Amino acid sequence: MSGPQASCWAQGTSACAPVASPVVEEEDRIGCANAECLGLHDPCTSFFLTNDQSCLQMNEFSWKDVTNALSLANLILGLFSIFCSFCKRCHCASWMLLISFLLDMAVGAITRHLSLCSKSGVELNDLAVYTTFGLASAMLLGVDGPLSGFLGIIYVLAATFRLCFYSTGAQLTYKGLPCRYASCVLASTSLLTKGNTFILSCMASLMILFMMDQSYYPHDEILESENWKKMVYLGGIIMLLLSPFSLTAFYCLLWSLSYIFFPDALWGKAACLRLQCREN
Repeated sequence: MSGPQASCWAQGTSACAPVASPVVEEEDRIGCANAECLGLHDPCTSFFLTNDQSCLQMNEFSWKDVTNALSLANLILGLFSIFCSFCKRCHCASWMLLISFLLDMAVGAITRHLSLCSKSGVELNDLAVYTTFGLASAMLLGVDGPLSGFLGIIYVLAATFRLCFYSTGAQLTYKGLPCRYASCVLASTSLLTKGNTFILSCMASLMILFMMDQSYYPHDEILESENWKKMVYLGGIIMLLLSPFSLTAFYCLLWSLSYIFFPDALWGKAACLRLQCREN
């Protein structure tokens, strides 16, 4: 035996032990890396470590899906209301707007109660509000002449301006009359007057002034406030399902007018009390 092998055997095995093949070292390093990856990505371990977090995320996503579905339903009702207005079916168009009025309140209550916030949900809700409480409500005026057509355009512009620029950032107030209450007034008036164009034009002009007004209106928060407010909301649902058109329209009209003319005395008391409690 000669050369490096002979010298190695002469010095003993301890001298030769540190000499290792590069291939073996590479395989050992790869094996350790694979073992670490298996330990980190073990499905059982990751499941038990993040089970609570995953459940919370699933609940949040499920409620976001519910609010998005309600906003989409609101949008579809608005589109059907526009179609009914084109077909001269004012009763059906007004009826769909009243349903959208209740749906929009439910979306707002769920979003505030669960603190849900997503860009897609906000955009979908804004599109539904613009279509239903802006375009569809303006179509109730009966665009059959230059005067009514011009008033309808002004109404849509007022609703658009209200949605885009009257965002105060305050948590307990709106700036300008919310579009859904103006739409509810027009839909109720249309049902009670059987689509009288003159009366609807007068009411639309009044609602435009209220939406463009810079007065502050409290968050009604019907589903999150006193029990009597919840009963008002429940009464609206029962009226829509079981009562005649005229009685339902009268109920919704009184509801909306009470918010318009007595916002703080009736609908802002609970919000003010909560604000005082937070300050104290």
